[in-house]
Amino acid sequence: SNVKDETTIFLQVSDEGTYYWKKGVSGVPELIAVSEIAPRLQSYKSSEANPRVLIRSDNRAKFGAAIYALDEVRKADIAQVSVETLVSQTGR
Repeated sequence: SNVKDETTIFLQVSDEGTYYWKKGVSGVPELIAVSEIAPRLQSYKSSEANPRVLIRSDNRAKFGAAIYALDEVRKADIAQVSVETLVSQTGR
């Protein structure tokens, strides 16, 4: 895998409205509180030259939870963000 894949943050939204934070394709997802999203994004942006966030929500996740995450990424001034909806289970 390339370097970009290993520095990307994967923010996964589950059907319970919980969030998982994972750095890099081979990273381990960790359950985080909603209040942790903004400070983690700020920290990530300041430590990463080319910050990139991929928001993933499963097909049962509440759409609002994904939108909230997207807003937080925008507030952190991270331009490279994309959203994808997966039919798989979150946290896998």
